[in-house]
Amino acid sequence: MAAQRVVLAYSGDLVTSAALAWLLERGHDVATVTVDVGQGRDLSDVRDRALGIGAARAHVFDLRDVFARDGVAPAWSEPLDKPKAAALARPVVAKHTIEVAAIEGAAAIAHGGAYPADDAAGVDNALRLAGLALPVIAPAREWGMDRPALLEFARERGIPVPSPHALAMTDVRTLWGRAVTADVLADPAAEAPSSLFVLTRPVTDWPKEASVVEITLTNGIPTALNGVAMPLVDVIVSLETIAGAHGIGRLDHPAVAGVRPRTIEEIPASMLLHEALSFLGSGDGVVKATCFAGEAQLERQGR
Repeated sequence: MAAQRVVLAYSGDLVTSAALAWLLERGHDVATVTVDVGQGRDLSDVRDRALGIGAARAHVFDLRDVFARDGVAPAWSEPLDKPKAAALARPVVAKHTIEVAAIEGAAAIAHGGAYPADDAAGVDNALRLAGLALPVIAPAREWGMDRPALLEFARERGIPVPSPHALAMTDVRTLWGRAVTADVLADPAAEAPSSLFVLTRPVTDWPKEASVVEITLTNGIPTALNGVAMPLVDVIVSLETIAGAHGIGRLDHPAVAGVRPRTIEEIPASMLLHEALSFLGSGDGVVKATCFAGEAQLERQGR
């Protein structure tokens, strides 16, 4: 493909950083797009990394409010039968990457995904559903590098390489929660090691006293905790801390051949709000949640 201006959906991880270098070495002028969907960290270092590798521009957008409203909240009423942390974020990332591509006058959009182009769960499909009319470049599908070759490629170009421990797992963090795949989960009968969990405490660390919180829901959206109105993102963050402290929100999704590996999810806030909506049977009301010993006891408040 001839040199052209390309907009790259960029998370700052090893693969997207290598993709940026790969595109630059093919003569493309690259601008990156990084979207904050609740990764739980400052993304200025991601911008700096992109510029350090050679991106002409590095755009970072805080879209937590948008993602919470349009991606996370509608999913609370859905079954919890498959991982959602990454999948829910893809439409938001795709939409805003397309918008930047239009501003940049890009001839193509690139991403770090390795899913087949026709895979319904892949980035390509999210881009198509968001209205993309440009060609898509997926370096991870084209370069043919296995993990050792990718690491060598990165080292030769001064791209930070994760530790061996980090390389043995993938960790996706959004406002929905956290999804982890890891080499140690390859055995479907093996218990997930405690080191994989971050948002939920193990039973040995559960508080001795229950945590009680009243959740006000309006049209399926939590609008207040204990009678105090607050933005949706703040509700999610607060409930994540409360429920996670009591070990609520752990899911172990088995591998599906050709689709995904075994995946551990931690979704304290989403689990609690999923249960609250199921308990109410409607999108309006106040639910008293008593969190203790790995579960939440729910009680409707008022009429």
